[in-house]
Amino acid sequence: MEITVRHLTYFRALCECGHFAHAAETCAVSQPALSVKIQELEDILSAPLIDRSARPYRPTPFGRDVLRQAEKVLAGIDGLYDLARMERGLEGPFTLGVIPTVAPYILPPALGRLQSDLPALDLQVREATTEILLSELRDGQLDAIIIATDSEDDLSETPLFDDRFLLAINSAEADRLSLHDGQFELTDMTRFRLLLLSEGHCLRDQVQSICRFTSRETLNQIGASSLQTLIGLSAGGYGVTLVPEIAAPEAAATRNLTLLHLAPPEPARILRFVTKSHTAQLPNLDTLTGIFREVGQTLTKAASKS
Repeated sequence: MEITVRHLTYFRALCECGHFAHAAETCAVSQPALSVKIQELEDILSAPLIDRSARPYRPTPFGRDVLRQAEKVLAGIDGLYDLARMERGLEGPFTLGVIPTVAPYILPPALGRLQSDLPALDLQVREATTEILLSELRDGQLDAIIIATDSEDDLSETPLFDDRFLLAINSAEADRLSLHDGQFELTDMTRFRLLLLSEGHCLRDQVQSICRFTSRETLNQIGASSLQTLIGLSAGGYGVTLVPEIAAPEAAATRNLTLLHLAPPEPARILRFVTKSHTAQLPNLDTLTGIFREVGQTLTKAASKS
């Protein structure tokens, strides 16, 4: 019996997951099927690869050596697929990861353009936090991601657009404010409770950085995982939050909510389209990034005029 790609793929998944059932789920196979392939690989190599005496499962010292070689082989196979994709251009399945504070706002208006301008592209979307998306991009589970923080040096990054922040506040509270040129000064934030997303969202860190001088206790106990939840709480007068411009059209439709522009220099985040370096050379990738850039700029311009 010879070693196959399936043997190596299942073995890598087990090393990463540390659990047969979880690894099988990752590989979309049954647990018995995965277990059989792991045993076959051990039989072929005539040595145990997995330490079954501990939980979670970990590779044996020999298994770690095999894993390093397996990763090289699998990376080489991925490279062959990438070469074929380079020849064809953007067509077929393309998995895009997007952070939750961007996906609901930029994807719906972009999909129509994608279908007309890139009809051969089968876009598949994964929504997750920045840390997860970067990890899955590196592992080859994603072809590209859209994030709002700097990526890492060995990745290719294309800036899309600046997404400025607006203050979301209960309308009655807004009417009582004394604004300079209709803009809210961040130094006035100390009188309000600042509402934040739960840990792990980059928007949480960005808002905290922008409002670092706030003296009120921030609202951490709710653990909101969606921006819409914070918008609803702000409308209810429970506090205030900062909303990116691309979310402004949806937020503006919320009853009892007012969106205020912040005084210069207006804080903003930069949305970035990130891929591995070889993916950045794909034909028609400029078309894909251009669509997201134009959609984002349209949304932010609409918010600027409001």
